Amino acid sequence: MRDAVDSYVDGGGNVARFAGNFLWQTRIEDEGRRQICYKYTADQDTLAGTDQAHLVTGAWEVEPVNRPGALTFGVNGLRGVYAGLGNCVGRGSGGFTVYRPEHWAFDGAQIGYGDVFGAASRIFGYEVDGLDYQFEDGLPFPTCTDGATSDIQILAMGLATNIEVDHGVWGETLYIGAADAAFKATALYGEVTPETLDACARGNGMIVSWKRGKGEIFTAATCEWIMGLTQRDSQVEKITRNVLDHFGTT
Repeated sequence: MRDAVDSYVDGGGNVARFAGNFLWQTRIEDEGRRQICYKYTADQDTLAGTDQAHLVTGAWEVEPVNRPGALTFGVNGLRGVYAGLGNCVGRGSGGFTVYRPEHWAFDGAQIGYGDVFGAASRIFGYEVDGLDYQFEDGLPFPTCTDGATSDIQILAMGLATNIEVDHGVWGETLYIGAADAAFKATALYGEVTPETLDACARGNGMIVSWKRGKGEIFTAATCEWIMGLTQRDSQVEKITRNVLDHFGTT
């Protein structure tokens, strides 16, 4: 399926994705009747160690798959993941901060630099995808260390984490804890240490736009974009309409 998306865009197709957690490769077997995904235990996949190891159902960015999600949708799952889930950025705004308001996706949405949209409808969460980035003159740019290319425009973003903060409140149950951060540290740095865990504590979620090949990609990398539509958030509705209209006429 991913090959089909890449070929479609390279050939001139436009793809919009309003979703988050593009993290795991899955495999369809038995004529479509079985979906396989080992996820955290990908080393137990039956294809591990074979000449088909690239089809192992683990994280896209990790060996032996080694096919970052940014190569297809402009963002990676391991650079997220959690926001607004338990104490993972539990007191965040719930929206995206805008950095490139001049982009066509924001036309007519009454959005300016630094504005936050979608907070009232809590569209930012609970799993988001992002990139390794750096700021230059108040604007975020991909560092291109994680499969991203410099052609990807980061339009808006928010903060995410893989370590849930423990406030020490009696009776409080942590949803995430630090298990995902340990997996990420092992995947990206080869070991779990205080330093690698600290590096994996910080993540982000992004809205990106990318002209690739003869086509174009727009990704709002959050699982809760739909809440902006169900709650009739006028800015989220306008951005969604802009994307659909733009891709439907170009």
